[in-house]
Amino acid sequence: MDTQGQPSMWFEDDIVVVRMWGQIDVPIMQRMIEMGEVVYARYGYILFLGDGQHTTGIHPDARALQTERLRRFVRPSYTAIYNVSTVLRVVSTLTQRGISLLTGKAIPVGFHRDEAEARAELARRRVALLRASRG
Repeated sequence: MDTQGQPSMWFEDDIVVVRMWGQIDVPIMQRMIEMGEVVYARYGYILFLGDGQHTTGIHPDARALQTERLRRFVRPSYTAIYNVSTVLRVVSTLTQRGISLLTGKAIPVGFHRDEAEARAELARRRVALLRASRG
């Protein structure tokens, strides 16, 4: 588990779990991308579960890295974020809309009241992603 002030990321089967403290910088974004690729290689889709309680935002360079990657492709995925302040929700929504405008691709992200609600949505999305991956 994470200690206060330190970001923590780990795998739970087909989910990349992310607990951030502070701003998401380039090394953290790169690690998130790499972990997502591990899940994609195993399952054919990516699920992220993020606790936004202590996250203050995304550094512009990390956002640029994410945008550049998403311009090339968007993996079948869903990101569920919970414990998000109103300010972070607005910033995240604007960031995702900006990325969508730049890439021409919708980014599947949802904000949830708590971890239980987020995990329930991931379970629903998993079923749809599995169906899609099997054709």
